[in-house]
Amino acid sequence: MASHSIRKKLLAGVAGLAIGLGAASANAALLGVSSILISNAGVPDGWLQVAEFEAYELGTGTNVALAATASAPDSWNGFSTPDKAIDGNTDGNFFNQSVFHEGNPRTGDTLTITLAAVTDLSGFAIYGRTDCCSARDVYNIDFLDAAGATLFSATDVDATAGSDHVARFQFPSQQVPAPGVLALFGLGALLLGARTALRRARLSA
Repeated sequence: MASHSIRKKLLAGVAGLAIGLGAASANAALLGVSSILISNAGVPDGWLQVAEFEAYELGTGTNVALAATASAPDSWNGFSTPDKAIDGNTDGNFFNQSVFHEGNPRTGDTLTITLAAVTDLSGFAIYGRTDCCSARDVYNIDFLDAAGATLFSATDVDATAGSDHVARFQFPSQQVPAPGVLALFGLGALLLGARTALRRARLSA
């Protein structure tokens, strides 16, 4: 009788675990992003210029780049500093002081955007320059975790086309646990204990 009762509990637990795992959903997401590195993809003359970069938080759609910090080895002048790439201004006109522009071309400079906290992202947008030289606005973009390891690389991201000179990107889908799925790991441990108890009951019968 005891063996039968344990078997019923074990089967019920397995069913519950299967239902819970089925609740996991596929979402367009990149998990655990700490910083973003943006560089010129090498066209046509190597100058790196970025009007605006937006990074969208998974679930809320909030542009977390607005609360980030931006840095680069140099800038063209005091009106084209790295912070211009995350100030919320997508105008793209250099002379309106809305564009980050590096100080020296063909040096492999990188614009680094460091998020205020490690964040799960659903996608991003990058805006190029609109008043001049927009052919330069093809980018390589690397997304790093807190340890500096590369999570994802987007190459040849083209922000040269259209009147708004923007490239939008949604990350590939991956399994993201639904709320409560993580708690099922505890249930898994319980089921393992129940299976051990069932085996012992069989041996003692």
